[in-house]
Amino acid sequence: MQDNKLIKALVLNAQLGNNSAFEQLYQMTIEQIYALTLRLAGDTSFAETMTRKTYVNAWQKISQKDEFASFATWLKKIAAETILHEKNEFPKAEKTAEDDSLYNDPFEANIRDLELKNRFTYVLHDIEHFSIAEISKLLGISDREIKILLVSSREELISLLEE
Repeated sequence: MQDNKLIKALVLNAQLGNNSAFEQLYQMTIEQIYALTLRLAGDTSFAETMTRKTYVNAWQKISQKDEFASFATWLKKIAAETILHEKNEFPKAEKTAEDDSLYNDPFEANIRDLELKNRFTYVLHDIEHFSIAEISKLLGISDREIKILLVSSREELISLLEE
């Protein structure tokens, strides 16, 4: 999906060091990015931390953003990379009362219960529409393994939903 003129102008101004432009981009994308980090991290506190780190990383890399890449897609890749970089710090997925209010949808709750690679693969491919090649590059595994993870993730989700 291509960026509209406003997004392009804000990105260009942010690349020139305009903090206000980046703040506007933040305001326009925060809900999307938090939803992604929550799905990938599976824990509200960790997702909040990863969302903040995503925007810090994005600000540091904004000058390197390819003008042809969609800002939202570029930012989502940074979010995924940020979480993967911190994967050793992942808290064990333990449901809390706060988390339960965010997971009223049984499908979302079941996504959270997937193993890390399965969760990443499923969310990035089936929800965020990343290509198999993009996910393969992010996770550092083969396209074939990504396809296997997708099948097993979908089967597991179907099984969990049927319970």
